[in-house]
Amino acid sequence: MKKRTKKESNKKTIITLVIVLFTLLILIGISSFFVYKEYKNYYKYTFKLTTKEITVKVNENVNPEDYIKEYKNVKIKYINIVTSTIGEKELTYYVIDRFKIGHYYYIKVNVIDDEAPVITAKDKITIYTGSKIDLNSYIKVTDNYDKDVDIKIDGNVDTSKEGTYKVTYTATDKSGNSLSHIITFTVKKKEVYVAPPVENGTQGVTSKGYKIVNKGGATYIGGILIANKTYNLSSTYGSGLTSATNSAFKEMNKAATEAGYPLRIGSGYRSYKTQNTIYNNYVKRDGKTKADTYSARPGHSEHQTGLAIDICNKDKKIPCINSGFNNTDTAKWLSDNAYKYGFILRYPSGKTNETGYKFESWHYRYVGKDIASKLYNNGNWITLESYLGITSKYSE
Repeated sequence: MKKRTKKESNKKTIITLVIVLFTLLILIGISSFFVYKEYKNYYKYTFKLTTKEITVKVNENVNPEDYIKEYKNVKIKYINIVTSTIGEKELTYYVIDRFKIGHYYYIKVNVIDDEAPVITAKDKITIYTGSKIDLNSYIKVTDNYDKDVDIKIDGNVDTSKEGTYKVTYTATDKSGNSLSHIITFTVKKKEVYVAPPVENGTQGVTSKGYKIVNKGGATYIGGILIANKTYNLSSTYGSGLTSATNSAFKEMNKAATEAGYPLRIGSGYRSYKTQNTIYNNYVKRDGKTKADTYSARPGHSEHQTGLAIDICNKDKKIPCINSGFNNTDTAKWLSDNAYKYGFILRYPSGKTNETGYKFESWHYRYVGKDIASKLYNNGNWITLESYLGITSKYSE
């Protein structure tokens, strides 16, 4: 066998080393690849959105999280949008990966107004011939977005003659949303209520024997001046609150103030002319039948006598001349104490069939302490109608 030379042996060693080195390099490369892959997977981030564009209504709340489909290895910051104005906006996401590199993502947001204005108005309105009207005054228009809404009025009302008229109101906002409302106007002749003449002289006696006497444009029954639905005053009667009424109120107010219920007169004397205006306004608003339950026709109002007052608490935050006054401490104090100063609760609760009017906790009439004490009846007020034996009903 031929021996290898030293040169051949060295060559073989070198080849072996090269093979080993190459193998090591391959192994290192493969290892590095897997290390890099794991490294990359660890630091790789994912962020996906569900959409690139959305449409929302004005003032609608937009929650950025609702539109994230998928995320991984990131911190997310939102730059919210304001939807109080319409138009094209951007919902912005600022995404920070593990390399602390920031990335921006956007969703296009279309803010729209698709809500029509709201028209608040009655369907039917009655007015009287000769009235001056402003058609715009019969409606109120509001909108969820636009302050200035265009209002178109189609139709007119001729108040010079009786008839029925339909007027269409159309409100359109700047986004083109619109709503219409029709009001039917009925024009009719204004009813004029004229109280019968009051002739001087004795007119007879009541069912309880009290003498009925007319004098000076007023009716006195048992010496008490009466103004109700049966008995009226002349159109010229009265000039203001009587001195006795004023004095009695001042005395009562002093006591009420000391008790913690300072008073004021919400409504005192009202002339025939003033009552005529008030009554007709109520008829216009609520109709004759309903108006007659709470408002007197001209010539039939106790306020014209100068002896009747509507009483309120001095604190203007407390309801005055309406049912809100009924359950107040002031109303209770008056009901329990007014008689001591000559006043009676003129229209007590549950006595409508006698007085002709619904309960009014604020309406008091001066009759003097003697009569007031009798009518107080330990808190169960007796009406003037019941006491005198008279009615309170309009002739028609």
